[in-house]
Amino acid sequence: MRHLNDGTLRRIYDEPLAMTAADQAHFDGCVECKARFNGIADEARTTATLLSVPAFDPNPGAALASVRARIKRDEAARPSRWYQRWIDRNTPRLRPMATPAVAVLLAAVLISGVAVTGVAGQLVRVFQPRQIVAVQVSPSGVPSNLRLDYGQVKWLPEAPNPQQVADPVTAHALSGLPVLMPGSLPTGVSGPVSYAVVPHATGSLTFDAARLSASAAKAGVRVKPMPAAINGSTLVVSGGPALLEAWGLSGAQGQTQFPTLVIAQTRVPTVDSTGATTAQLEDYLLSQPGVPPDLAAQVKAIKDPSTTLPIPIPKGFATTENKVVNGVQYLVIKTALGAGVVWIKNGVIYAVGGQLTSDQVLAIATSLH
Repeated sequence: MRHLNDGTLRRIYDEPLAMTAADQAHFDGCVECKARFNGIADEARTTATLLSVPAFDPNPGAALASVRARIKRDEAARPSRWYQRWIDRNTPRLRPMATPAVAVLLAAVLISGVAVTGVAGQLVRVFQPRQIVAVQVSPSGVPSNLRLDYGQVKWLPEAPNPQQVADPVTAHALSGLPVLMPGSLPTGVSGPVSYAVVPHATGSLTFDAARLSASAAKAGVRVKPMPAAINGSTLVVSGGPALLEAWGLSGAQGQTQFPTLVIAQTRVPTVDSTGATTAQLEDYLLSQPGVPPDLAAQVKAIKDPSTTLPIPIPKGFATTENKVVNGVQYLVIKTALGAGVVWIKNGVIYAVGGQLTSDQVLAIATSLH
């Protein structure tokens, strides 16, 4: 006797009304086919149970609000970084611009500065970046409350004070930099555009072994003795000007806004020394308290530290990828909430970032005019 195959028996379970009269007659009188059918039916019911999941109704707005609330809780649980405190104090409306890529640009400008007045000796160029490299930094491995005084800092004439400006003409006039515009804006990014300018600044840091020892004793940490080649040596740093453009900052009065797109640019900073060399400064400063060993190893691995700008990337929060377009090397930074891209070209550091994908920010970066 020829029995029904497994496909026919499964079809009996799924579509019992689709059986032919001959198959129905055989099935009704065949004990073996009924037993096989019961096994196939049990397997189908078990599979259906395993595959059943609760209804899922995604709510991206609530998810984004939850992530932002968690970020605020995390920020409140630990002291803010220096550039966050500086932005809060001087330009509260610019705080949303402190995205990783833009923070790097601001840091490059704000460390600038050191007064040339009173600097003696022949200056030697120890830092002028022409390329960038990502270095991984563990936020938990960098103590935020450690403050060491390495020496006297002077500004000429004063510390840089960023200011918001109303229109692109004024932004260009104050910065001397061209106001860049993308070839097209992605969906979700629209005007008006907010502008901010950070003026050029120069300043100096004169290393002082006695001041460092006193601040280390106050902080309760041990530091390596400052080498004679560094003690008394002065670093002269010059940076800026910088120009920032942000889309999406307009909103309800008093409501914190997160820009959907930021375009920033600054002249590359330069550092000159009256005595200490790049290698001496690198060896000493990277061995000091507060510098994680893995970060120090990454910086020391840079082949030419005098021409390379390290971009700190927080571990677990962002990843990076190098892209080369038309001979220009771009560092693409990807996070859960957005992406950014940083590059150096013709003596200017550029950055594009926002609540966009990495492909979108790279497309904007390569279309700026």
